[in-house]
Amino acid sequence: MDNQTQIESVLNNLVYALFAQSGQVGPNGKARDLGNLPVFDNPEAVDVIVKAPELFRKNFSLISALGFSRFNTNDEDWSVRRAITQDIYLAAARPAQQRPVAEIYAASLSGSDATLPAIQQALFAASMTAFYRAFGLVPNMVATLLLLDRVRDVLRRLQYYSWVPPTNAERANAIKDARAVIADFGSQLMADPRAAAQMDRFTSEARDVVGFSAVEEFVMNFFAGVETTVTTALWVIDRLGANQQVQERIHAEVISGEVDTPYTDCIINETMRYFPPIPFLTREVGADTVLDGRDLRAGQLIMVSIIGVHQHPAFWENPTTFDASRKEFIENSFDRRAFIPFLTGPRMCGGARLGRLEVKEAVLAVVRQFAFSRADDVIRFDYALALRPAEGSSVNISRR
Repeated sequence: MDNQTQIESVLNNLVYALFAQSGQVGPNGKARDLGNLPVFDNPEAVDVIVKAPELFRKNFSLISALGFSRFNTNDEDWSVRRAITQDIYLAAARPAQQRPVAEIYAASLSGSDATLPAIQQALFAASMTAFYRAFGLVPNMVATLLLLDRVRDVLRRLQYYSWVPPTNAERANAIKDARAVIADFGSQLMADPRAAAQMDRFTSEARDVVGFSAVEEFVMNFFAGVETTVTTALWVIDRLGANQQVQERIHAEVISGEVDTPYTDCIINETMRYFPPIPFLTREVGADTVLDGRDLRAGQLIMVSIIGVHQHPAFWENPTTFDASRKEFIENSFDRRAFIPFLTGPRMCGGARLGRLEVKEAVLAVVRQFAFSRADDVIRFDYALALRPAEGSSVNISRR
């Protein structure tokens, strides 16, 4: 087994383990641990964790070699970073932006071949365009896509080394590659006067943050936003291909022109429930405490299984089944604590509204233009930082 295959195997098996233990309990009546990490998947307990960021602090281990941003910082550092981009995300998700976002996805997909790799590329191009547009920028498409692939590869290695201790040489090489891709991203951004001006604005607004890098902030925001949006759209395609009846019902709903699209909204929500873009979180306990009957000590790492939260049997009917017409979503009767694809509380994803807007418009554009079928219904995924369908999925595609 080569190193790349080993990395993919370890990370994917980690996620498979979370799927396998969803809804199960250990000898103490609580969620089963994963290795030496206590795992929390009860929505009530997880709600406490995500709403107490001072007590349960972000800890991204080696992933921080790619830099620091609002996603992996705490306290005042996080607060300042959040303020830099939050108004931009909210403005980009206003109702008036629905049509421009829809046009971006429709145009990108209209020029795509009817193959899964081509559609994936078109979705990334559209999401990148929408993200850059929110900041008043235009991406260098080819160069940025290549950088995005490099970021994903580096993140996969850093994630792996957060679980499997690296040798000194492996650690040094991973950090070197992380810094190189950030430097190359910075060079590309600074070559555009408008992007350079945005980076200067970031730096000015974060002047009290020690060691602040505007490029690191932008790159991590960019990767998190684009990767999770496209991943969700690709999973919807995968599920539509597996169920022709559902696909035709949604296609009929989409082309009807009706404003309300309950079944389309339902399959998007069910996709994010079953395949949460970020399948788990790790947190560092800030002080000795007791949670869900478990004693936790200061400095201890814990895991929050978003998969487990989304498949908890006390909160969902048939939770381990993908149900494109799930009644909890159709009836809007689900417990909000049990559905947290963008998290919740003060550290909820700042781009949640924009992300939802983009995923909806991506799915609408895809369903209008393409039809999908699958030779099997075997679920295959690839986990780096986001959970995405594996390359080479057996989805057949034709234009409508």
